[in-house]
Amino acid sequence: MKTASLDVLARSLTGPFAFCGMAVAQGGQRHFAISHAPFLNVTPQTMFRVASVSKVVVGRVVASLVDTTVTTWDTDVSKILGWTLEHPKFPERPVTLGMLASHSAGLDDDAGYLIPPHQTLRAFCAERAVFDARPGAQFCYSNLGYIVLAEVIEALSGLAFPDAVAPFLPKRAGFNWVGVSDADRQSALPTYRRSGAAFLAQVDQPPEPAKQGHNPGIYSPQGGLRTSLEGMLDIACGLGEPTALWTPQMGPGNYLDGVFESYGAGVQIFDAPLFYPRPLVGHFGNAYGFNGGVWYDRERNLSFAYALNGLEMNDESDAFSEAELAIFQVIANL
Repeated sequence: MKTASLDVLARSLTGPFAFCGMAVAQGGQRHFAISHAPFLNVTPQTMFRVASVSKVVVGRVVASLVDTTVTTWDTDVSKILGWTLEHPKFPERPVTLGMLASHSAGLDDDAGYLIPPHQTLRAFCAERAVFDARPGAQFCYSNLGYIVLAEVIEALSGLAFPDAVAPFLPKRAGFNWVGVSDADRQSALPTYRRSGAAFLAQVDQPPEPAKQGHNPGIYSPQGGLRTSLEGMLDIACGLGEPTALWTPQMGPGNYLDGVFESYGAGVQIFDAPLFYPRPLVGHFGNAYGFNGGVWYDRERNLSFAYALNGLEMNDESDAFSEAELAIFQVIANL
């Protein structure tokens, strides 16, 4: 691989961002391109919050449970949960496992998805208007759906969420710091927002591990995975393994101006991405000033990941940024 262009791009993005990291793997070779502000010390092993990249891990665990249990993607999740999750206007339309995994269950984040630690998921869903569209009718990105999937994982596996996902994590990773060493927590990279010339820490300063609660939302399965750029690349490399992740549960379509095309089990599937010249599977992440993604280019057997830290304070757009588009272009031409 000719990786000099990655190093040049990483350096050019430092300034607008507190940290820029890119990682690629192909043919047994790996390369990391990292640049950061002078007040930081970041290596490929430095840990940080990777936002919705977390959903790749959750999707992989669910896909494994579908393969190893009598559960199917068409199973009514109420039968798994032991309590009823249904759209009040469409009670005849079951919410299935595949719908939850593909953001087509009709669940809506407008009522929130940060569940109080001592409230059950069942009680939270019963008290709030968590549904919008008819289940199975349309794509509607829902973080709440992935918290429901975390409880599904616990029910099917008989394990607490951190224990159930542990075999599917990179070597150094944990949801909301569970299972991560004190040393890794204390050396973690906070997620920053840029305000003028200053970078203001948003999360993980100082980092605090999650405590046991009455619902799996305490582990932030929708976006609370902490790992490193190296760990992100490990997740990206795992996307090359033939699994049910590649089977679209929802799509094709053009959702949110090309940010989504088809969606499988915790992965975005692009047969014709607007931002890259070949098909891709993976997932982006965008929260608290972090912007990143893990991706697999099947035609070139190329796995890659990127992390940008320090989005502007009021930037809440999920559209691929100019910096991300530049990263996709350089990696496409390696």
